[in-house]
Amino acid sequence: MGKSHSLTAPHPIAVVGAVTVSAGSALTTILVLLFASNVFDPGGALGLKYVVFFLVCVSSVWASKYVDLSSAEIIGGLILFVIWPCWGLLFGAVRKGDVSVGASQVTPFLFGVVLAIVLSVFDQHRPLRIFYGCLFSLAIVVIVSFVLIYLLPGSPAGSALLDMLMRLQEKEGYFGVQSLGDLEIPIIYFGSTLFLVPAFVYYLYVGKMVRAVVVLVAIGATFSKAGISIAVLFGAYYSLSVLFSRSAPGVRKRPRSHLGSKLGKFLPIVLFGGLASAMILSIPSFSSAIRDAWTGESETARVRIGHFHSLVDLFISHPSYLIVGQGAGVPFYSVGESSYVQNIEIDHLNAIRKFGLPWFAFFSAVVFYSARRLILAGDAERRAFGLALISIYFAAGTNPVLTSPLFIIVMTLSYFAQRGQFEKSSQCSAGHLQWG
Repeated sequence: MGKSHSLTAPHPIAVVGAVTVSAGSALTTILVLLFASNVFDPGGALGLKYVVFFLVCVSSVWASKYVDLSSAEIIGGLILFVIWPCWGLLFGAVRKGDVSVGASQVTPFLFGVVLAIVLSVFDQHRPLRIFYGCLFSLAIVVIVSFVLIYLLPGSPAGSALLDMLMRLQEKEGYFGVQSLGDLEIPIIYFGSTLFLVPAFVYYLYVGKMVRAVVVLVAIGATFSKAGISIAVLFGAYYSLSVLFSRSAPGVRKRPRSHLGSKLGKFLPIVLFGGLASAMILSIPSFSSAIRDAWTGESETARVRIGHFHSLVDLFISHPSYLIVGQGAGVPFYSVGESSYVQNIEIDHLNAIRKFGLPWFAFFSAVVFYSARRLILAGDAERRAFGLALISIYFAAGTNPVLTSPLFIIVMTLSYFAQRGQFEKSSQCSAGHLQWG
């Protein structure tokens, strides 16, 4: 009668593999969107970060079956990121703090829990590579924006760009034009600008010099005194480590002549010393501002000193705040600004004020534990990850971004990068997502 058709059923493992690859591509895309939205929309003015966060929450439900955390990690993570911050929010509300502000100070930690679940399906290094790639794209945007506005201020492109940035200023950063001496300089300062510092350190220590230079130039174009200072310090440390070691960290050994080896060692010192000097000295008024910041004579430094004295007085008057904190959303009076303030530019002390010294010690211990493990891993890229984490820990304390979503991202990614749980290749055949 009719022709018979022979249908071959697909092998179960092949089906699982196809689903795994598809899910892996989708999760990678979501991860890229998550990082990019927090880098370019840290204040949420465009609403991108909230849409992507919803996608991450949905993805975490599927990814939860791959979570491989110890009981100590789960308990510690819940205390650090959920229980204590929520207690701080409740305590602040009882003390008549601003609940909406307090919630904004606590939600980054809850975000870290969701991110940790999603990271369970990735290998060690890929998420941090993606994150620093997004920050590299920010560096390019900063440089291009600066050039357009500075060199073509009256052009349609330059004017339109400046107008667009000015509309985003309230939430996304500081944009405009200011006078530095006789020059009118564009200010292109995104809320994520300080996170260019760990991107610079990462690319420097993995030997990607072109990218490191691009990021360093972008930091200089933002005129961030803290960013430039910390980047120069880590660049100087790198140069000295190259000078007094047999090979540059992050650079593979290659046969070369004795003269070539000498030149190779001095090249980073000349390169980064020249770049740093050019950025700082090219505009005399800006170099003076950096000097005044370090000596405590600048307006910003005096405000920070006022914040510091006010916090010390607060802890002396209320010693219990050192243990339990003052509470999320509760302001304090600072002579630095002669008013009640919530967020200040000495964020390490402000974190202690909000959540207490025990929580801050636990928080910092996780950061330095992760950094130490990465630096001592013996791998150039892990060492770069560890040093980058240390650089942003100190840089973030100079602005109110230590407990921001971006810092929680770096902290969480770095913790997972040092765990080493993804080296079990046998999990891949069972559907566990691993990428090189």
